[in-house]
Amino acid sequence: MAILLAFTASSKVLAADALHWEQTNIEVQAEIGQEMVNVYYGFTNKSDAPVTITKTHAACGCTVPTLEKTTYAPGESGRLLATFDIGSRVGKQRKEISVEVQKGAEKESHKLELNVDIPQLIQLKSRALLWRIGDAVEAKDCEIVIHSTQPMAIEKVVSKTGEIVDSAFEFEIVEVKPKEHYLLKITPKDTSKKVRETIYLQSPDDSESHLRNYPIYAWIR
Repeated sequence: MAILLAFTASSKVLAADALHWEQTNIEVQAEIGQEMVNVYYGFTNKSDAPVTITKTHAACGCTVPTLEKTTYAPGESGRLLATFDIGSRVGKQRKEISVEVQKGAEKESHKLELNVDIPQLIQLKSRALLWRIGDAVEAKDCEIVIHSTQPMAIEKVVSKTGEIVDSAFEFEIVEVKPKEHYLLKITPKDTSKKVRETIYLQSPDDSESHLRNYPIYAWIR
């Protein structure tokens, strides 16, 4: 056991002496609509011999680490670029990057962490509304909460094509708090047959069409 502890302690010293990172944990606050996050992890070869970064690997395919080159002379500095694809992700995201380094016959491993907080433009509570065939013709509510950093007035309900023609439902938008909080009341015209509709919200303040990413479903089945 003593030999194992000694070896572990020695490995940690080698890692600290060879490649020194300016920071291993970076936190980013993303903006609404942002598609990519790019961050740089700076490092310096603190050893007296060249070091080679033999492998970089992200635990998630949405994060891609890249280097300008792989071998660094004593005292030389470099940067690892981590590119995170936000996609449809929202909330707090934690991504880990592994870096393997070789100095002569010695090998080291390092862990980098990227924490991204992605704001959600809209929260839709009860975005899938369901009636059974033969149910009473009654309204059901979808609650709409808009992020305070990008308030917008909800004025219309539209289909994927930008309009609603011969809908099997009636829609009413109730303003709870201007540009921040709404209720969308959806009422079937009748419940005698199966229906499946996908609708979207529309706002004059939505210049970049973010609302197209938030479908609402109304079904009778």
